[in-house]
This record gives sequence, C-alpha cells and structure tokens, in this order.
Amino acid sequence: MKIIFFGTPEYVIPILDSLHKAFKSTSGESPIVAVVTQSPKPSGRKQQLEYSAVDTWAHKNHVPIFFDAKEIVLKNIKADIGVLASFGAIIPDAVLKYFQYGILVIHPSLLPQFRWSSPVPAAIITNTNPTGVSIIKMDNKFDHGPIVTQFKEEIKEDDTYGTLRDRLFAKSADVLVGMLPAYIKGKINLKMQDDSKATFAGEIGKKDAFIPPELLWSVVGGQWSEKNNEWKIPFIKNYSLVPSAYSLDRFIRAMQPWPIAWTNVHLSSKNKVQITKKLKILKAHLKDLPATGYRLPATELVLDFVQLEGKNPVSWKQFLEGYPEANFSS
Repeated sequence: MKIIFFGTPEYVIPILDSLHKAFKSTSGESPIVAVVTQSPKPSGRKQQLEYSAVDTWAHKNHVPIFFDAKEIVLKNIKADIGVLASFGAIIPDAVLKYFQYGILVIHPSLLPQFRWSSPVPAAIITNTNPTGVSIIKMDNKFDHGPIVTQFKEEIKEDDTYGTLRDRLFAKSADVLVGMLPAYIKGKINLKMQDDSKATFAGEIGKKDAFIPPELLWSVVGGQWSEKNNEWKIPFIKNYSLVPSAYSLDRFIRAMQPWPIAWTNVHLSSKNKVQITKKLKILKAHLKDLPATGYRLPATELVLDFVQLEGKNPVSWKQFLEGYPEANFSS
C-alpha cells in the first residue's frame, strides 16, 4: 500500500507513525511515499524559518516533502490512496481524482455535526457530548463526503481544546490502521451524510476568544441572572451561549492552548487616566457553593491564573492585589 499524507501540526504525527509501522514492507520501506504540508514560515524575534511537525517527521524518515498538492500530480508520485488530517489548504480536483482509492479525511467530529475547521472547540463550548471522529472519503465539497467509519469519545470535565484534540487524533490512528485493509478491498459500505442535520464551526481567530468584560465579571462576581443577554459565538454558525459559570468554564477550556480566552480590563495610570488593557484568562475552575438560608446550592466560576498584556502570568489573587482599581465594565 502506497500512501500520500496531507497534514501539518504536531497532533497528527500519531497517524503518520501508525501508518508507517503498520504497513511498512518486509524490507522496512515506509508506505508513506510523500507528504504534503504547509511551507516553513518565519517565527520568533529572529524570524527564523519554522518547519511543520509533518515536515520534520518526513525529513527524519527520508520521505519526500511537498508544499503544493498539485506537485503530486505534476511529478507523477505513485500512490494508491491519500490520507488527510489538519492539512490547512484546499485540495485541487486534479489531486482529488489522482488516487485509485481517493483521499480519506480524518475529521474530529461526528459528521455532519460541526463541519469546517473548528469542531473540537465547538463541541466543548456547546457541551455536545459525546463527540468523536469521522473518517470520510473526500469529495469536492468541504467535509461533505461519505462516511467510511466513525467512533465516539466522551468529553471529560477538565478537557481543553488541546487535550481533547490530541486524544481524538491519537485514537483515530488506531481506527484508521484497523479499517484501511477492508476499505481497500471494498468491504466497507460508505454512508452518505444527512445534509439537513449539518452544523458548522468555522475558523477561530484571536478576536473569537474575547469574552465581554461585563459578562465575565457578572458571572465571576456572582451577579448573573436570567436577564443577562445571550452571547453570540461568531465561529459557530447560528449559536448563542447563555452566560453561566458552566458555559464560561467550557468557553475558557475551548480556547486552550490557543487562542486563549481574553477580556478587557480598565486600569488607572499614574496620573489617574483610565487605560484599557487585554487580560488573558489562562485557567479557571468551577466551585460548588453550598445552600444557605436564602440561596439554593450553586456553582461559581473561579479564575485561577490570568495575564495582563505586557506582564507575566499571575494568580487571580495576585492580580486583584496588584490592581485593586481594576474595572470590568463595558
């Protein structure tokens, strides 16, 4: 079996490792005949070129590396099948049609749920549990192709985007290796997706990690009530979040390790002029509050660590002690 792998970040490396070990020849030749990945980009203060994790893996394993999918066709790289996981670019039709068995896409959601690029944060924010992984045969529409197989995975109470994503891709490696021989032999019946049930989670930018300060403070300060307005989450199509300790905790976890949840805080300068700065919410947790004579049992959102722009991370207690005048009004 000859495979071309399309992918970029570190968390897809378990898939490459599993394919390499499971299908290498008796002489030790890798089934991965080429990888297509994102080109190196300048990084850091010195703007040194940073190569992708897939690029590094291919270099160590003496596998040809391409930065443009069309080169696979132009250079006539012989392969039976393509496997794609977090590639980060559109696949041209000529490449899609190039493989005898098509291109299999590993998508971390139970399609047609959360098509597009941010299914894992969307699952955490919306409390869609269980989530899972779909392996589909790519067609010419985004995340639309027929389903080859799926598996479910429970979201843990402390899962972040990073921990859940890594677990999903690690498990998908074993599932992919187990089903590939049967797929190649035509023993798997593909299932078309129900487009009427499709939901969508688009690309996340830093602006999408913003929590309105008055909303955050109303929840942290215990002032939230049914009168609080719903909060529209832009990257999840047609979805609004109802502010609560639970929902904000999920949002904060869904933004870790990137882009990291943040808000605005108003501070007073030395000459008493109010200035506004960004405050990253690095970690928070839920705390159960006991019932009292006037209050039913409740759950509180507790901030653990924060980082003011231009400063080092500190505990929430240290931040309040250092900036007692901090104001989270809109």
